[in-house]
Amino acid sequence: MENAVEALKMAGFMLLFIMALSITMVTLTQAKTTADAIVKSADRQNSYEYIELSADETRELSRIVTLADVIPTLYRYAQEDYAVQFYDRNENPLTIYQSGQVVGGSRVNKNSLDLDEESWVENGVTRYEAWRGNTTMIKQHVDEVVQNIISSCGASAQFVERLGTEEDLTENQDTNELVPDINKQYKRIITYTLNN
Repeated sequence: MENAVEALKMAGFMLLFIMALSITMVTLTQAKTTADAIVKSADRQNSYEYIELSADETRELSRIVTLADVIPTLYRYAQEDYAVQFYDRNENPLTIYQSGQVVGGSRVNKNSLDLDEESWVENGVTRYEAWRGNTTMIKQHVDEVVQNIISSCGASAQFVERLGTEEDLTENQDTNELVPDINKQYKRIITYTLNN
């Protein structure tokens, strides 16, 4: 009889433990959801909106900027994970640096700063640019890019700045599942075209 009473006590304590564990899990999930909402609302780019024009509208949303406006954008590309692309007056890619990647015996010319494009596969091994993963080296690389832009375009160069986004497929590239629009990831693209 005593064994049955002890067994019932143990079963009761086990049920209490399971209930307490369930309540704890629900509370932690709600806390995480709240923390994510707070972090998202604190993101200064959360309020940015990219306006999409309909096909019948011919004007583009852009502005004319100087090199002084472009330079701060370049220094933030790695921290905020967006792409910055450069083109000449004829919409041809404007080389801003040479990659560490070698194709056909020569280094690859790059016209953009984008963390997603700073790697390549060589002999089955993924290689990264020398400055990846080190804030000081990224700053030095951007210093070199700024000097290259100044030497090729001039210190008084003006650019047409266009803002946009594209769907970031790196998250779900291994799966063929359909992703709801609310869960899709988008990458910001800033394009500078030489104006003068």
